[in-house]
Amino acid sequence: MNSIYSNVKEITVPGMVLAQYAVISRYPEDDSLSHLEEWITKCGLRQESAEIIRIIGWDFPFVSEEQRNILNMRGYVSACILPDGYKTECEGAEIIRVEQSRYAVLTITDPHRDSLRIIPNGYKKLFEYIENNQTVQLKEDCGSFEEEYSRGGIQYMDIYVPIK
Repeated sequence: MNSIYSNVKEITVPGMVLAQYAVISRYPEDDSLSHLEEWITKCGLRQESAEIIRIIGWDFPFVSEEQRNILNMRGYVSACILPDGYKTECEGAEIIRVEQSRYAVLTITDPHRDSLRIIPNGYKKLFEYIENNQTVQLKEDCGSFEEEYSRGGIQYMDIYVPIK
């Protein structure tokens, strides 16, 4: 099981501008990503950008007890990292600026083989690293996020947890 997790590394992520969309539903990752993909197409971003469009995501915590426990719903945000200088009048996504920050990062190989166990264990490993490393502290004013990608037919997920 440990072979699916990389060693933790510390990196600085430059500031970025995001187009984000939050959903509360039974399948929030799929629903928010689907909406964001439609927004990217509608805005012509794929045609305008020569860069690979990077999409990140994170849990959306503002879910009521009824939504969570009775309706079996969760919240998720999908966000597209916009190219430098990109401007749009498209509606349907909130545009936000995220400042440069340091992160502890862990890569998971094949995270969806057992998502509900593998991904939370990845976060657990990151928090253990932060707790056990005296030179690193969790940064509370900045959120964690995930980025998925495929290389050579293998699916990967990088988990980013903010540190001071």
